[in-house]
Amino acid sequence: MTMAIVIGLLSLPIELICQILFLLDPRDLSRCAITCKTVRAAALNSVDIQYKLELYAQGFAETSYPKLDAVTPVSNHLPGMQYVKCGIWWIWENDNIFIRDWNTNCKLSHSWSKHDLFRYWFPRSLVIDPLQDLAVVVPIPGLCTVTETDQDYHVFSVEFRLASSLLPHPDSVDASLKCNHTFDESSQYRVALIDEPAICGDRIVILYYTVKLSLPDIVGSNAFIQVIDWRKGHAKSYPLCEDFAGSHLVDEQKVVVIDTQGVITLYTLQEHGPPQRRIMYRLLQSLRAPFYQFHATPSFHSATARPDLIPGYVPSPESQIIVLEARTNAWPIILVIDMVIFSGKALYSEIPVEIPWSDWGPQYTCCFPHHSSHKISVFGSKMAYALPQDGIPELGQRLQGLSTNSRFYVHILDFNKRAIARAENMYDTDSPHLPVRKPDYFDGAIISNHPYTATVCRTPFSSSRFDRLFLEHDRLTLTWLRNNTIRIRVVSPLQMDLVH
Repeated sequence: MTMAIVIGLLSLPIELICQILFLLDPRDLSRCAITCKTVRAAALNSVDIQYKLELYAQGFAETSYPKLDAVTPVSNHLPGMQYVKCGIWWIWENDNIFIRDWNTNCKLSHSWSKHDLFRYWFPRSLVIDPLQDLAVVVPIPGLCTVTETDQDYHVFSVEFRLASSLLPHPDSVDASLKCNHTFDESSQYRVALIDEPAICGDRIVILYYTVKLSLPDIVGSNAFIQVIDWRKGHAKSYPLCEDFAGSHLVDEQKVVVIDTQGVITLYTLQEHGPPQRRIMYRLLQSLRAPFYQFHATPSFHSATARPDLIPGYVPSPESQIIVLEARTNAWPIILVIDMVIFSGKALYSEIPVEIPWSDWGPQYTCCFPHHSSHKISVFGSKMAYALPQDGIPELGQRLQGLSTNSRFYVHILDFNKRAIARAENMYDTDSPHLPVRKPDYFDGAIISNHPYTATVCRTPFSSSRFDRLFLEHDRLTLTWLRNNTIRIRVVSPLQMDLVH
Protein backbone atom coordinates (compact mmCIF):
# COMPACT_ATOMS: atom_id res chain seq x y z
CA MET A 1 0.00 0.00 0.00
CA THR A 2 2.82 2.41 0.88
CA MET A 3 4.59 1.74 -2.45
CA ALA A 4 1.39 2.47 -4.39
CA ILE A 5 1.06 5.85 -2.66
CA VAL A 6 4.67 6.80 -3.47
CA ILE A 7 4.30 5.84 -7.12
CA GLY A 8 1.04 7.80 -7.32
CA LEU A 9 2.76 10.91 -5.95
CA LEU A 10 5.68 10.68 -8.35
CA SER A 11 3.34 10.30 -11.30
CA LEU A 12 1.91 13.78 -10.67
CA PRO A 13 3.23 16.89 -12.47
CA ILE A 14 6.12 18.61 -10.68
CA GLU A 15 4.08 21.72 -9.87
CA LEU A 16 1.43 19.58 -8.11
CA ILE A 17 4.13 17.82 -6.10
CA CYS A 18 5.39 21.26 -5.09
CA GLN A 19 1.91 22.32 -3.99
CA ILE A 20 1.55 19.18 -1.85
CA LEU A 21 4.98 19.68 -0.30
CA PHE A 22 4.20 23.30 0.45
CA LEU A 23 1.30 22.21 2.68
CA LEU A 24 3.63 20.22 4.93
CA ASP A 25 5.29 21.36 8.13
CA PRO A 26 8.93 22.40 7.43
CA ARG A 27 10.28 19.40 9.36
CA ASP A 28 8.02 16.96 7.50
CA LEU A 29 8.81 18.68 4.22
CA SER A 30 12.53 18.19 4.82
CA ARG A 31 12.06 14.52 5.71
CA CYS A 32 9.97 13.97 2.59
CA ALA A 33 12.57 15.70 0.40
CA ILE A 34 15.25 13.13 1.26
CA THR A 35 13.13 10.13 0.19
CA CYS A 36 13.95 10.32 -3.52
CA LYS A 37 15.59 12.53 -6.16
CA THR A 38 12.29 13.57 -7.76
CA VAL A 39 10.79 14.98 -4.56
CA ARG A 40 14.07 16.61 -3.57
CA ALA A 41 14.41 18.26 -6.99
CA ALA A 42 10.84 19.55 -6.73
CA ALA A 43 11.57 21.09 -3.32
CA LEU A 44 14.86 22.63 -4.41
CA ASN A 45 13.33 24.22 -7.53
CA SER A 46 10.32 25.82 -5.85
CA VAL A 47 10.93 29.35 -4.64
CA ASP A 48 7.78 29.15 -2.50
CA ILE A 49 9.09 26.06 -0.68
CA GLN A 50 12.57 27.52 -0.30
CA TYR A 51 11.18 30.73 1.15
CA LYS A 52 9.05 28.75 3.61
CA LEU A 53 12.12 26.78 4.74
CA GLU A 54 14.16 29.98 4.94
CA LEU A 55 11.60 31.65 7.19
CA TYR A 56 11.48 28.60 9.44
CA ALA A 57 15.27 28.29 9.51
CA GLN A 58 15.64 31.84 10.77
CA GLY A 59 12.97 31.58 13.47
CA PHE A 60 9.83 32.73 11.64
CA ALA A 61 7.82 29.72 12.77
CA GLU A 62 4.49 31.00 11.41
CA THR A 63 4.14 32.29 7.87
CA SER A 64 0.35 32.67 7.93
CA TYR A 65 -1.05 36.17 8.34
CA PRO A 66 -4.34 37.96 8.82
CA LYS A 67 -5.73 40.27 6.17
CA LEU A 68 -4.52 43.69 7.20
CA ASP A 69 -5.43 47.31 6.66
CA ALA A 70 -3.13 49.56 8.72
CA VAL A 71 -2.09 53.21 8.81
CA THR A 72 1.42 54.47 9.68
CA PRO A 73 2.05 58.21 10.25
CA VAL A 74 4.89 59.97 8.44
CA SER A 75 6.15 63.53 8.50
CA ASN A 76 5.18 66.38 6.21
CA HIS A 77 8.22 65.59 4.06
CA LEU A 78 8.20 63.11 1.25
CA PRO A 79 8.55 59.56 2.66
CA GLY A 80 11.62 57.48 1.95
CA MET A 81 11.91 54.19 0.10
CA GLN A 82 9.76 51.30 1.31
CA TYR A 83 10.80 47.65 1.46
CA VAL A 84 9.20 44.29 2.22
CA LYS A 85 10.94 41.01 2.98
CA CYS A 86 9.53 37.92 4.71
CA GLY A 87 6.42 39.82 5.77
CA ILE A 88 8.49 42.64 7.30
CA TRP A 89 7.75 46.14 5.96
CA TRP A 90 10.04 49.05 6.76
CA ILE A 91 10.67 52.61 5.71
CA TRP A 92 13.47 55.04 6.51
CA GLU A 93 11.59 58.32 6.62
CA ASN A 94 12.96 61.81 7.28
CA ASP A 95 12.31 61.80 11.01
CA ASN A 96 11.67 58.18 11.94
CA ILE A 97 12.34 54.53 11.27
CA PHE A 98 9.21 52.39 11.00
CA ILE A 99 9.31 48.59 10.99
CA ARG A 100 6.09 46.57 10.77
CA ASP A 101 5.92 42.78 11.09
CA TRP A 102 2.89 41.35 9.25
CA ASN A 103 3.55 37.82 10.52
CA THR A 104 1.37 36.53 13.35
CA ASN A 105 4.10 36.90 15.97
CA CYS A 106 4.75 40.60 15.15
CA LYS A 107 8.07 40.44 16.96
CA LEU A 108 9.89 43.05 14.86
CA SER A 109 7.33 45.88 14.88
CA HIS A 110 9.02 49.04 16.15
CA SER A 111 9.28 52.78 15.60
CA TRP A 112 12.34 54.89 16.37
CA SER A 113 13.30 58.52 16.09
CA LYS A 114 16.58 59.12 14.32
CA HIS A 115 17.47 61.73 16.95
CA ASP A 116 17.45 59.00 19.60
CA LEU A 117 19.58 56.64 17.51
CA PHE A 118 21.96 58.82 15.51
CA ARG A 119 23.02 61.82 17.57
CA TYR A 120 26.24 62.77 15.77
CA TRP A 121 25.58 61.98 12.12
CA PHE A 122 22.74 61.44 9.65
CA PRO A 123 22.18 58.09 7.91
CA ARG A 124 22.16 57.93 4.11
CA SER A 125 20.69 54.40 3.93
CA LEU A 126 19.06 51.87 6.21
CA VAL A 127 18.39 48.36 4.88
CA ILE A 128 17.04 45.45 6.92
CA ASP A 129 17.43 41.69 6.55
CA PRO A 130 14.82 40.18 8.90
CA LEU A 131 16.24 36.69 8.37
CA GLN A 132 19.44 37.67 10.18
CA ASP A 133 17.92 40.29 12.48
CA LEU A 134 20.29 42.65 10.68
CA ALA A 135 20.02 46.37 9.99
CA VAL A 136 22.71 47.90 7.75
CA VAL A 137 23.13 51.65 8.26
CA VAL A 138 25.34 53.88 6.09
CA PRO A 139 25.93 57.47 7.24
CA ILE A 140 26.04 60.24 4.67
CA PRO A 141 29.60 60.26 3.24
CA GLY A 142 31.55 63.47 3.72
CA LEU A 143 34.16 65.18 1.59
CA CYS A 144 37.53 63.49 1.21
CA THR A 145 40.76 65.47 0.80
CA VAL A 146 43.43 63.36 -0.91
CA THR A 147 47.07 64.31 -0.57
CA GLU A 148 48.71 60.93 -1.23
CA THR A 149 47.79 58.56 -4.06
CA ASP A 150 49.35 55.42 -2.57
CA GLN A 151 47.31 55.13 0.61
CA ASP A 152 43.76 54.26 1.62
CA TYR A 153 41.30 56.96 2.64
CA HIS A 154 38.20 56.47 4.76
CA VAL A 155 35.27 57.34 2.44
CA PHE A 156 32.26 56.11 4.47
CA SER A 157 31.32 53.79 7.32
CA VAL A 158 28.84 50.92 7.52
CA GLU A 159 27.13 49.99 10.78
CA PHE A 160 25.66 46.56 11.52
CA ARG A 161 22.85 46.58 14.05
CA LEU A 162 20.13 44.29 15.34
CA ALA A 163 16.91 45.00 13.42
CA SER A 164 14.90 44.21 16.56
CA SER A 165 16.61 46.85 18.72
CA LEU A 166 19.08 48.79 16.51
CA LEU A 167 21.82 47.96 19.01
CA PRO A 168 25.23 46.89 17.61
CA HIS A 169 24.98 43.41 16.10
CA PRO A 170 26.86 40.91 18.30
CA ASP A 171 27.73 38.61 15.36
CA SER A 172 29.87 41.26 13.67
CA VAL A 173 33.59 41.53 14.50
CA ASP A 174 33.37 45.26 13.72
CA ALA A 175 29.85 46.68 14.11
CA SER A 176 31.05 50.05 12.77
CA LEU A 177 33.18 49.17 9.77
CA LYS A 178 35.24 51.76 7.93
CA CYS A 179 35.27 51.44 4.13
CA ASN A 180 38.45 52.73 2.48
CA HIS A 181 39.31 53.81 -1.05
CA THR A 182 42.56 54.53 -2.93
CA PHE A 183 42.48 57.54 -5.27
CA ASP A 184 44.51 58.04 -8.45
CA GLU A 185 45.04 61.77 -8.08
CA SER A 186 45.44 64.27 -5.27
CA SER A 187 42.38 66.45 -4.99
CA GLN A 188 39.21 66.96 -2.98
CA TYR A 189 36.44 64.42 -3.71
CA ARG A 190 32.79 63.96 -3.00
CA VAL A 191 31.67 60.35 -2.43
CA ALA A 192 28.06 59.30 -3.05
CA LEU A 193 26.20 56.00 -2.92
CA ILE A 194 24.67 54.88 -6.21
CA ASP A 195 22.07 52.58 -4.68
CA GLU A 196 21.00 51.01 -1.40
CA PRO A 197 23.28 48.34 0.11
CA ALA A 198 22.44 44.82 -1.07
CA ILE A 199 22.51 41.98 1.48
CA CYS A 200 22.82 38.24 0.86
CA GLY A 201 23.97 36.13 3.79
CA ASP A 202 27.38 37.32 5.02
CA ARG A 203 27.91 39.38 1.85
CA ILE A 204 27.01 43.05 1.49
CA VAL A 205 27.62 45.00 -1.71
CA ILE A 206 27.62 48.79 -1.90
CA LEU A 207 28.08 50.68 -5.16
CA TYR A 208 29.31 54.25 -5.09
CA TYR A 209 31.09 56.84 -7.17
CA THR A 210 33.68 59.54 -6.55
CA VAL A 211 33.56 63.01 -8.05
CA LYS A 212 36.34 65.58 -8.15
CA LEU A 213 34.98 68.87 -6.88
CA SER A 214 36.92 70.57 -9.67
CA LEU A 215 35.22 68.31 -12.28
CA PRO A 216 31.71 67.72 -10.87
CA ASP A 217 30.18 66.54 -14.17
CA ILE A 218 32.46 63.52 -14.66
CA VAL A 219 30.81 60.65 -12.79
CA GLY A 220 30.21 57.56 -14.92
CA SER A 221 33.80 56.35 -15.21
CA ASN A 222 34.35 56.67 -11.44
CA ALA A 223 31.97 53.98 -10.18
CA PHE A 224 33.21 51.45 -7.61
CA ILE A 225 31.97 48.48 -5.62
CA GLN A 226 32.64 47.77 -1.94
CA VAL A 227 32.49 44.02 -1.21
CA ILE A 228 31.87 43.49 2.50
CA ASP A 229 31.82 40.46 4.80
CA TRP A 230 29.83 41.93 7.67
CA ARG A 231 30.48 39.10 10.12
CA LYS A 232 34.27 39.08 9.66
CA GLY A 233 34.47 42.88 9.46
CA HIS A 234 36.24 42.90 6.09
CA ALA A 235 35.69 45.38 3.23
CA LYS A 236 37.51 45.99 -0.04
CA SER A 237 36.92 48.45 -2.87
CA TYR A 238 37.18 47.60 -6.58
CA PRO A 239 36.58 49.70 -9.73
CA LEU A 240 33.73 49.04 -12.16
CA CYS A 241 34.67 49.24 -15.83
CA GLU A 242 31.15 49.92 -17.06
CA ASP A 243 29.50 53.28 -17.59
CA PHE A 244 27.22 52.29 -14.73
CA ALA A 245 23.42 52.32 -15.15
CA GLY A 246 22.14 49.69 -12.67
CA SER A 247 23.03 46.57 -10.67
CA HIS A 248 21.63 43.58 -8.77
CA LEU A 249 23.22 41.19 -6.27
CA VAL A 250 22.14 37.73 -7.50
CA ASP A 251 23.57 35.77 -4.55
CA GLU A 252 26.70 35.67 -2.39
CA GLN A 253 28.86 34.80 -5.40
CA LYS A 254 27.34 36.77 -8.30
CA VAL A 255 26.46 40.36 -9.11
CA VAL A 256 24.94 41.74 -12.32
CA VAL A 257 25.81 45.21 -13.67
CA ILE A 258 24.29 46.99 -16.69
CA ASP A 259 25.86 49.97 -18.46
CA THR A 260 24.36 52.77 -20.55
CA GLN A 261 25.35 50.93 -23.74
CA GLY A 262 22.86 48.18 -22.90
CA VAL A 263 25.38 45.49 -21.87
CA ILE A 264 24.47 43.25 -18.90
CA THR A 265 27.64 41.88 -17.30
CA LEU A 266 27.75 38.99 -14.84
CA TYR A 267 30.56 39.14 -12.27
CA THR A 268 31.63 36.54 -9.74
CA LEU A 269 32.75 37.85 -6.36
CA GLN A 270 36.03 36.35 -5.20
CA GLU A 271 37.19 35.51 -1.68
CA HIS A 272 40.31 37.53 -2.44
CA GLY A 273 40.82 39.86 -5.38
CA PRO A 274 38.56 41.89 -7.67
CA PRO A 275 35.24 40.62 -9.09
CA GLN A 276 35.76 38.55 -12.24
CA ARG A 277 33.88 39.48 -15.41
CA ARG A 278 32.38 36.25 -16.79
CA ILE A 279 29.74 36.88 -19.41
CA MET A 280 28.15 39.88 -21.15
CA TYR A 281 24.66 39.96 -22.66
CA ARG A 282 23.98 42.74 -25.16
CA LEU A 283 20.54 44.37 -25.46
CA LEU A 284 18.91 45.64 -28.63
CA GLN A 285 19.68 49.23 -29.54
CA SER A 286 16.01 50.18 -28.94
CA LEU A 287 16.18 48.89 -25.33
CA ARG A 288 19.07 51.11 -24.24
CA ALA A 289 18.42 53.66 -21.48
CA PRO A 290 20.48 56.02 -19.29
CA PHE A 291 19.26 54.30 -16.14
CA TYR A 292 17.80 50.87 -15.27
CA GLN A 293 16.23 49.37 -12.18
CA PHE A 294 16.28 45.67 -11.37
CA HIS A 295 13.36 43.90 -9.68
CA ALA A 296 13.89 40.40 -8.29
CA THR A 297 13.12 38.03 -5.43
CA PRO A 298 14.78 39.15 -2.17
CA SER A 299 18.05 37.31 -1.65
CA PHE A 300 18.13 34.12 0.43
CA HIS A 301 20.43 33.72 3.42
CA SER A 302 21.80 30.37 2.15
CA ALA A 303 22.90 29.13 5.57
CA THR A 304 20.80 26.60 7.52
CA ALA A 305 20.20 27.65 11.12
CA ARG A 306 18.24 24.49 12.01
CA PRO A 307 19.77 21.00 11.67
CA ASP A 308 16.47 19.34 10.71
CA LEU A 309 16.27 21.06 7.30
CA ILE A 310 17.53 19.70 4.01
CA PRO A 311 20.98 21.16 3.18
CA GLY A 312 21.50 23.62 0.35
CA TYR A 313 17.91 24.78 0.16
CA VAL A 314 18.57 27.89 -1.92
CA PRO A 315 16.48 27.77 -5.14
CA SER A 316 18.24 27.50 -8.47
CA PRO A 317 18.15 30.43 -10.94
CA GLU A 318 16.10 28.23 -13.29
CA SER A 319 13.03 28.86 -11.09
CA GLN A 320 13.34 32.66 -11.00
CA ILE A 321 13.05 35.76 -13.14
CA ILE A 322 14.58 39.21 -12.90
CA VAL A 323 12.81 42.26 -14.33
CA LEU A 324 14.78 45.10 -15.86
CA GLU A 325 12.94 48.44 -15.89
CA ALA A 326 14.37 50.79 -18.52
CA ARG A 327 14.03 54.43 -17.42
CA THR A 328 13.64 56.21 -20.73
CA ASN A 329 11.09 58.84 -21.79
CA ALA A 330 11.13 57.76 -25.44
CA TRP A 331 9.85 54.22 -24.90
CA PRO A 332 9.53 53.07 -21.26
CA ILE A 333 9.61 49.25 -21.09
CA ILE A 334 10.20 46.38 -18.71
CA LEU A 335 12.22 43.37 -19.77
CA VAL A 336 11.56 40.06 -18.00
CA ILE A 337 14.71 37.90 -18.00
CA ASP A 338 14.92 34.19 -17.21
CA MET A 339 17.65 33.91 -14.57
CA VAL A 340 18.83 30.60 -16.01
CA ILE A 341 21.31 32.72 -17.99
CA PHE A 342 23.00 33.56 -14.66
CA SER A 343 23.25 29.94 -13.52
CA GLY A 344 26.47 28.10 -12.75
CA LYS A 345 26.83 26.96 -16.36
CA ALA A 346 27.77 30.53 -17.32
CA LEU A 347 30.59 30.79 -14.79
CA TYR A 348 33.13 28.34 -16.15
CA SER A 349 34.59 30.59 -18.83
CA GLU A 350 37.90 32.14 -17.79
CA ILE A 351 37.75 34.59 -20.69
CA PRO A 352 34.81 37.05 -20.74
CA VAL A 353 32.28 36.06 -23.38
CA GLU A 354 29.97 38.57 -25.12
CA ILE A 355 26.63 37.25 -26.38
CA PRO A 356 24.57 39.23 -28.95
CA TRP A 357 20.84 39.77 -28.41
CA SER A 358 19.87 37.33 -31.16
CA ASP A 359 21.54 34.46 -29.26
CA TRP A 360 19.77 35.01 -25.94
CA GLY A 361 17.03 37.68 -26.07
CA PRO A 362 14.26 35.91 -28.01
CA GLN A 363 14.64 32.72 -25.95
CA TYR A 364 15.11 34.07 -22.43
CA THR A 365 13.25 37.41 -22.27
CA CYS A 366 9.82 38.94 -22.52
CA CYS A 367 9.18 42.65 -23.11
CA PHE A 368 6.22 44.84 -22.06
CA PRO A 369 5.38 48.54 -22.40
CA HIS A 370 5.55 50.36 -19.10
CA HIS A 371 4.76 53.53 -17.17
CA SER A 372 6.32 54.45 -13.82
CA SER A 373 2.88 54.62 -12.16
CA HIS A 374 2.26 50.93 -13.01
CA LYS A 375 4.14 49.41 -10.10
CA ILE A 376 5.71 45.96 -10.37
CA SER A 377 7.07 43.37 -7.94
CA VAL A 378 8.79 40.01 -8.46
CA PHE A 379 8.75 36.77 -6.51
CA GLY A 380 10.29 33.63 -7.97
CA SER A 381 9.00 33.13 -11.51
CA LYS A 382 6.05 35.53 -10.98
CA MET A 383 5.65 39.23 -11.61
CA ALA A 384 2.85 41.31 -10.08
CA TYR A 385 1.87 44.21 -12.36
CA ALA A 386 -0.54 47.01 -11.37
CA LEU A 387 -2.62 47.80 -14.46
CA PRO A 388 -5.69 50.03 -14.89
CA GLN A 389 -7.86 47.41 -16.61
CA ASP A 390 -8.38 43.69 -17.19
CA GLY A 391 -5.79 43.28 -19.88
CA ILE A 392 -2.05 42.87 -20.46
CA PRO A 393 -0.71 45.69 -22.68
CA GLU A 394 0.50 44.64 -26.11
CA LEU A 395 4.04 45.29 -27.23
CA GLY A 396 4.35 48.64 -28.99
CA GLN A 397 1.44 50.11 -27.02
CA ARG A 398 2.29 53.24 -25.00
CA LEU A 399 0.87 53.10 -21.48
CA GLN A 400 -0.68 56.13 -19.82
CA GLY A 401 -0.29 56.84 -16.11
CA LEU A 402 -2.84 55.55 -13.61
CA SER A 403 -5.68 58.03 -13.24
CA THR A 404 -6.14 59.35 -9.70
CA ASN A 405 -9.90 58.76 -9.81
CA SER A 406 -9.81 55.23 -11.24
CA ARG A 407 -9.14 51.73 -9.97
CA PHE A 408 -6.53 49.18 -10.97
CA TYR A 409 -6.07 45.42 -10.85
CA VAL A 410 -3.02 43.39 -9.94
CA HIS A 411 -2.04 41.01 -12.74
CA ILE A 412 0.14 38.00 -11.94
CA LEU A 413 2.35 36.87 -14.81
CA ASP A 414 4.11 33.52 -14.33
CA PHE A 415 7.06 32.57 -16.53
CA ASN A 416 7.65 29.12 -15.00
CA LYS A 417 8.05 26.64 -17.86
CA ARG A 418 6.31 23.80 -16.01
CA ALA A 419 3.31 26.00 -15.18
CA ILE A 420 3.08 27.04 -18.83
CA ALA A 421 3.23 23.42 -20.06
CA ARG A 422 0.54 22.38 -17.59
CA ALA A 423 -1.74 25.27 -18.63
CA GLU A 424 -1.33 24.28 -22.28
CA ASN A 425 -2.35 20.70 -21.43
CA MET A 426 -5.35 21.75 -19.34
CA TYR A 427 -6.92 24.18 -21.80
CA ASP A 428 -7.94 24.04 -25.43
CA THR A 429 -5.20 25.87 -27.32
CA ASP A 430 -7.85 27.45 -29.57
CA SER A 431 -9.89 28.75 -26.63
CA PRO A 432 -9.94 32.52 -26.06
CA HIS A 433 -9.66 31.77 -22.33
CA LEU A 434 -6.27 30.08 -22.61
CA PRO A 435 -4.09 31.69 -19.90
CA VAL A 436 -0.87 31.18 -21.86
CA ARG A 437 0.23 34.31 -23.68
CA LYS A 438 3.06 34.94 -26.13
CA PRO A 439 4.69 38.28 -26.98
CA ASP A 440 4.46 39.86 -30.40
CA TYR A 441 6.81 41.86 -32.63
CA PHE A 442 7.98 45.44 -32.31
CA ASP A 443 9.56 47.64 -34.98
CA GLY A 444 10.02 44.58 -37.20
CA ALA A 445 12.43 42.92 -34.73
CA ILE A 446 11.53 39.95 -32.57
CA ILE A 447 11.72 41.13 -28.98
CA SER A 448 10.88 37.71 -27.52
CA ASN A 449 9.04 34.46 -28.06
CA HIS A 450 9.06 33.49 -24.36
CA PRO A 451 5.51 32.45 -23.27
CA TYR A 452 3.91 33.15 -19.89
CA THR A 453 0.63 32.58 -18.03
CA ALA A 454 -1.53 35.57 -17.08
CA THR A 455 -4.13 35.82 -14.32
CA VAL A 456 -5.65 38.79 -12.48
CA CYS A 457 -6.53 39.32 -8.83
CA ARG A 458 -10.29 39.88 -8.50
CA THR A 459 -9.93 42.73 -5.99
CA PRO A 460 -9.84 46.24 -7.52
CA PHE A 461 -7.73 48.89 -5.77
CA SER A 462 -7.91 52.67 -5.74
CA SER A 463 -5.35 54.51 -7.89
CA SER A 464 -5.55 57.66 -5.77
CA ARG A 465 -2.14 58.19 -4.09
CA PHE A 466 -1.11 54.60 -4.81
CA ASP A 467 2.60 54.23 -4.05
CA ARG A 468 4.09 50.71 -3.91
CA LEU A 469 3.31 47.04 -4.56
CA PHE A 470 5.09 44.01 -3.04
CA LEU A 471 4.53 40.34 -3.94
CA GLU A 472 5.47 37.42 -1.70
CA HIS A 473 4.34 33.85 -2.25
CA ASP A 474 1.13 34.06 -0.22
CA ARG A 475 0.47 37.77 0.01
CA LEU A 476 0.29 41.14 -1.71
CA THR A 477 1.31 44.25 0.21
CA LEU A 478 0.11 47.58 -1.23
CA THR A 479 0.70 51.08 0.12
CA TRP A 480 -0.90 54.49 -0.41
CA LEU A 481 0.30 57.96 0.69
CA ARG A 482 -2.50 60.08 2.13
CA ASN A 483 -2.56 63.07 4.51
CA ASN A 484 0.88 62.48 6.01
CA THR A 485 0.16 58.79 6.53
CA ILE A 486 0.98 55.58 4.70
CA ARG A 487 -1.97 53.24 4.35
CA ILE A 488 -0.93 49.59 4.07
CA ARG A 489 -3.08 46.70 2.86
CA VAL A 490 -2.00 43.07 3.00
CA VAL A 491 -4.21 40.73 1.00
CA SER A 492 -4.13 37.23 -0.42
CA PRO A 493 -3.73 37.04 -4.22
CA LEU A 494 -5.12 33.49 -4.31
CA GLN A 495 -8.49 34.43 -5.81
CA MET A 496 -7.53 34.79 -9.45
CA ASP A 497 -9.33 34.94 -12.79
CA LEU A 498 -7.92 34.15 -16.22
CA VAL A 499 -7.00 37.13 -18.35
CA HIS A 500 -9.12 37.11 -21.51
